[in-house]
Amino acid sequence: MTLQDKLGNDVQFSDNQELKQYEISYADEDKAAGFTAYFDHDGERIFYHTVVGEEYGGRGLASILVKAALEDTQAAGLTIVPLCPFVKGYLEKHPTTGTRPGTREDVELIQAL
Repeated sequence: MTLQDKLGNDVQFSDNQELKQYEISYADEDKAAGFTAYFDHDGERIFYHTVVGEEYGGRGLASILVKAALEDTQAAGLTIVPLCPFVKGYLEKHPTTGTRPGTREDVELIQAL
C-alpha cells in the first residue's frame, strides 16, 4: 500500500509476517524507515513496540504506520491490544472499536518471546 508522508513523499506500508512487524519505507530506500512489532495470540494482535528512525522525524511516519497497521488488524478480524505507548496514545486520540486494554498477562506473554 502506498501512502504519503507530511511532506508529500510516497511511502510504502507492508506487513513483514516473517518478522511479525508492519513496516513503512520510502520507495527509493532499501530499508524500513520504521516498524511496529506485534504478536498474534488467541484472535488478538498485541502491539508492543514502535520505532521510526531519528533521521525520519517530523514526517508523521509513526502515525501513518500505526493507522494502517490498526486498519489491517481490524480487516483481519483481530482484536487490537496496545501495549506500545505510541499505539496506546494513537488510540486515545483516534478511538476505534475492536480494542481492549493491555494487561499484565499480555506483558508477561511478550516478555517470554
